[in-house]
Amino acid sequence: MKILLAIDESPFSEQAIRDVEERFGTSDTTVRVFHVLAKFVPPAAALWDAGGSLEAAREEVLGRSKGLVEGIAERLTAAGLTAETAIRDGDPGKVIVSEAKEWGADLIVLGSHGHTPLVRMLLGSVAQYVVDHAPCSVEIAHQKGTQANE
Repeated sequence: MKILLAIDESPFSEQAIRDVEERFGTSDTTVRVFHVLAKFVPPAAALWDAGGSLEAAREEVLGRSKGLVEGIAERLTAAGLTAETAIRDGDPGKVIVSEAKEWGADLIVLGSHGHTPLVRMLLGSVAQYVVDHAPCSVEIAHQKGTQANE
C-alpha cells in the first residue's frame, strides 16, 4: 500500500502521523511524508533575520520543512514502515491531489484544522478540496477530544 501523508507544522498533523503509525505500522506500507510550501510573504522578523533577502527567507523555510519531513520519516521507519519524503511548492490542496495522482497513492492521510463552516467558507479548506478531488481514498485525522476552532 502507498500512503501519501500530507503534513504541515500544525498540531493537527500530529494526529494524522499517529493514525498512520497505529494503523499501518506492521504492514507492508510505503509512506510518502509530504509537505507543500504555499506561497507566502514572510513576516518582517524572518526577513530581518535573513538579511532582507526574500530568497534567504525562503531557503530558511525550505530547510525547516526538510527537517520536518525527514524527522517524521525517521519516526515512521522506527515504527516499521517504509518512508520517503517529498516537498513541493504551490496551492496545498491542488498539489496534494496532483502528487497522489502522479505517485499512485492508495490513500491520502492529512489532519484537519477543524475550522467552523464560516471559516472554511472564507479561507477555504485544504482537506475539503482533497476529499472532493482525490484520485484515491482520503482519511482526515481529527485531534481527539477537540472541538472545531471558532
